Amino acid sequence: MEVELGSAWSAGVSQIYPALARLRRNGWVLLRTLGPRRGPPRLLYRLTAAGRRELARWLTAPAPEARRHDPLLVRIAFLDALPSPERRRALSEIEAALAAEVDRWRTLPPAGGSRGLARRAAVEEREALRRLLTRETAPPVDVPFSGRKRATSTSGPRAISGPRRRSRTPARRKG
Repeated sequence: MEVELGSAWSAGVSQIYPALARLRRNGWVLLRTLGPRRGPPRLLYRLTAAGRRELARWLTAPAPEARRHDPLLVRIAFLDALPSPERRRALSEIEAALAAEVDRWRTLPPAGGSRGLARRAAVEEREALRRLLTRETAPPVDVPFSGRKRATSTSGPRAISGPRRRSRTPARRKG
């Protein structure tokens, strides 16, 4: 499960066992203790019929408003607190960590169905963030001045549609 869901959700023991206890209190899972004669017992949780119905209800319910808790994005949001050289270094390190994470996900055994879809979505999301960081950390490129007035912004309709076309209506003559 960790391999299959690691790209979409991760939790520590301090989150997993309280969640399993809530599921058990609601009657959605059963707990069976299996144990060797020596060592700690194995806990086996199994979904009940009510748990399968609740899972189906949850899966088919309208998607809630997305609430993110991404420590990486929070860190990026506060990088302006650093001087420029440190901020650039931090962005480069984050970009490298994202590259390593994406590479790790791509080397995992293929996951099919909806788990594969979730993994692909997580990979695409991290790659998009990585592309943004790469652009942000790239050194500025000096373009020689050609004598023509150039647009300073790369946003807006002109950057998307290319150079302006001449109007088809003739220009008015003065005089």
